[in-house]
Amino acid sequence: MRNFEIYSVLRLTPLVVCVVLAPDISLAQQTDAGEDELAEIVLPGSQDEVFEEFEEDNLGDDPDLLLSQPVSTEQRLANLFKLYRDAMDDRMFAEADTLAKQIVELTIERRGIDSAIAARAITNLAIAQHGAKDYAAAALNFNSAIEIIERISDRLNEALINPLKGLAATQLALGNPGPASETYRRAMHISHVNYGPHNLQQIEVLESLAETFLAAGEYDEAIDLQERIFALQSRNIAAKSEEMLPPLISQARWLHRMRLFDKERYTWRRVISILEDKRGKEDLTLIGPLTELGKSYLYMPLNAVAYSQPVAPSTGEIYLKRAMRIAEKNPKADWDIKTQTMISLGDYYLLTDRPSRAERMYRSAWNLYSEDDARLRKRVETLQSLPVIQKIDPPKVYRTQAPGTTQPPMQPATGLETGSLVFQYTVSVRGTPTNIELIEAEPAGLDDMSASVAREVRRIVHRPRMANGQVETTDGVKLTHDFYYRPEDLPQDPEVANEAVNE
Repeated sequence: MRNFEIYSVLRLTPLVVCVVLAPDISLAQQTDAGEDELAEIVLPGSQDEVFEEFEEDNLGDDPDLLLSQPVSTEQRLANLFKLYRDAMDDRMFAEADTLAKQIVELTIERRGIDSAIAARAITNLAIAQHGAKDYAAAALNFNSAIEIIERISDRLNEALINPLKGLAATQLALGNPGPASETYRRAMHISHVNYGPHNLQQIEVLESLAETFLAAGEYDEAIDLQERIFALQSRNIAAKSEEMLPPLISQARWLHRMRLFDKERYTWRRVISILEDKRGKEDLTLIGPLTELGKSYLYMPLNAVAYSQPVAPSTGEIYLKRAMRIAEKNPKADWDIKTQTMISLGDYYLLTDRPSRAERMYRSAWNLYSEDDARLRKRVETLQSLPVIQKIDPPKVYRTQAPGTTQPPMQPATGLETGSLVFQYTVSVRGTPTNIELIEAEPAGLDDMSASVAREVRRIVHRPRMANGQVETTDGVKLTHDFYYRPEDLPQDPEVANEAVNE
């Protein structure tokens, strides 16, 4: 009875206001041009592991039919879980939450709460709640699953790894990187105990822990973890073999995120060298690495000094042109590959202040798209929807600490509320914003935040919209930026302040 009462509390936990500080799961900045900069967290693993003993029926995909048939408890569980998985795949998290609660109730009725299958069902409920951003309820349910597994087995059981990963991700979403780090470390320790210190299953946990350090601004720790991940992935692999490609590509992308651009370029060159050696110098698989290498020259390393030799715009252009030539000459290249190389080179020209050359590349891609009506949808997505090609990083938290002080690392953020700013601007033929105007601020009065975000908005670059093969200006583009603030940061009304003083 005690356990079921605990579950009843979890099931009725109300939605709470939550704080997100990590880059991958923070409030997104969105434009009405269709740019979706941030993706939801996906907690891997558990969805495919639950109820594997249940055989799915042959009732099709009709939810009403699946649930209306007179079937056994086992079959009803299988039907519910099929609907749950469909809802998760469609990112319908509220519906998945409802279905997961039904699954938990039936599972506890059938097996009791102290069972491995109940722990997995509650983990699935927590995953749905995490997707719905009901982080408080998700944390409670991940903890409940962990406690069940510890009661029926031990504190080192491998089944703990998945709910621990979910709990850590939820703690990070609540703005608590310190506890998240400790939870990820525990999951990693259990992985070492069960699979050995060099097992590849731990890579997922290590990557999540690296994201936690990155969210907390502890870049040295994040870099150390990425080096460890690379060592695990490349262990017992010949340095110049094709098996080395996935670890190298993963490392290059992480180096870019850490703004270690010199090391990123070196890594992309290693990838290109292996591909040239194994597949030839005109293989289509070279296009991706060449494009990424070329784009890396748009950035200056953090350790660059004032007297460093500037990088010529033509440096990255060389690699992007080579990628386009490969696409043109290789008979296996389709229209999609060819247009993407043209657009990538056009973006590079635009970002290096050569708009005329950029427009020529965009026009070539437009013409290729226009040869077949089946390609028009892709033309709209790439050349008529104002995608952002230079993203911005406006502040996400307003005055989290007093001026002149340093916030301790991995410190939980508490007492924050959500604010929002909406800007409207015109996108020029160069892709840059003009006529920037703040049209909405909630709450009002945080002028420093408004000014900081406005400075960032001036840096954004869109791929300009095209019509009839020509670039054109676009009016009325909106960008919404959500942020966090403390209630005490709001300016007080003078009359209210005087009353407080008089009291």
